[in-house]
Amino acid sequence: MEDEFSELDLDESLDGGKTESLSPATVFKGDCVPEKSVAHGIPSVDFGKGSLTSVGCDETSVKVTNPAKVGEGISSYVVYRVISKFNDKEFLVLRRFSDFLGLHERLVSKYLSEGVIVPPVPSKDMLATTKVKISKDVSAENEFVERRRMALERFLLRVLAHQVLRIDEDIREFLQYDGELPRATNTQLISGASAIKVMKNLGDAIGKLTYKVDDPEENASEEFFYQKADELDTWEKQLKRLYSSLLALVSGDNDLANAKVGLSRSILLLANVEENTGLAQALHQLADTEGHVAELHALQAEAHTCHLAEYTREVLGMVQACKDVLSERVRIYRTWKTAEANLRSKREQKIRLEMAAKNDNKKMAVIVMELEELENRVDQAEHKFNNISENIKREFQNFDLNRFTYFKQATSEYLELLLQIQIKVLENWEKYLSLSNGVN
Repeated sequence: MEDEFSELDLDESLDGGKTESLSPATVFKGDCVPEKSVAHGIPSVDFGKGSLTSVGCDETSVKVTNPAKVGEGISSYVVYRVISKFNDKEFLVLRRFSDFLGLHERLVSKYLSEGVIVPPVPSKDMLATTKVKISKDVSAENEFVERRRMALERFLLRVLAHQVLRIDEDIREFLQYDGELPRATNTQLISGASAIKVMKNLGDAIGKLTYKVDDPEENASEEFFYQKADELDTWEKQLKRLYSSLLALVSGDNDLANAKVGLSRSILLLANVEENTGLAQALHQLADTEGHVAELHALQAEAHTCHLAEYTREVLGMVQACKDVLSERVRIYRTWKTAEANLRSKREQKIRLEMAAKNDNKKMAVIVMELEELENRVDQAEHKFNNISENIKREFQNFDLNRFTYFKQATSEYLELLLQIQIKVLENWEKYLSLSNGVN
């Protein structure tokens, strides 16, 4: 399952060249993904509509719409129209997936060390992205593009719902600046920056295995963080299990839809050779009904994907973001304790020099200056550790409150759509039953 959340990306042009200038007039000439329409009388439903409400952001709104393909072949990419409103003033910009990655990267670099939980950006998908690149029309891969569009919109909504992140200059620039943004450093398949990042993460991981914060039995203030770490591990395990089950459910719905399509065709062939006019008519109607129901099962599979599977995937990303801030706290703690160890060593060196028969005044002056510098480092590291600890407590409190709201919202929308689908399935069969009863 871990591979599902760590795929490489091909959203950037492989030649690494500079992208062409974009504007709404040059991009949106009809190469847009059509709006979703639901067959046979079910109201058109935007699966991304209101997926996450911006808590406390009444004056701010954002929509990600109209995916459009720019260029041809492997060097092509998809851009999204991002429409935001601040205090009744509307902004429209074009952003590609790498721009969202760059925004997330900059937010993490600024706020992770402060203990702020930065919402996750949608994960990369090399296979699906490559299919979009080689297809002639974005609509050919509409399902993947639509899911990504929804996920990008929810990412922005989560950012704007955060009291600190929503006022950051980078998010303002992202939503309002009509031009190219700084490129993210982690979008290429292989790069020096990515290699350095992998080595750094590996070193940090090894350090965390051998160097932990105080045992909660010895330090009562650590009990909260140990409890949250255990909760996150449990959530992650169960969410991955749920995600796997949802994927199996989606696969089953798609298989059922395909099977009903095959059944519809077989019944239609049978109807074409049936000599009894009444029975042939009934078989034709049955084939048509099975076809309608097959489309509804395909729509149900899409509902499972968009409302439940993708939501679960995003919550897994939020869990990882929470674990990241806890890991950053461990790193800062390690830095603090290392500074204390260096300070003790320098003090011992000063004592030895004072006890020496010949006291070197110049060397003593240097040690005194170094001691002052080390004491400042210890104070700064301790302050940083205490600060991130307090911020993490507040962040987890907000996370616990919001996740219930988001879960209720996602499940309510899913159940409403599922009810519409099931009602339509029932209507199709009731209609066929009334017709079949009239066959002589």
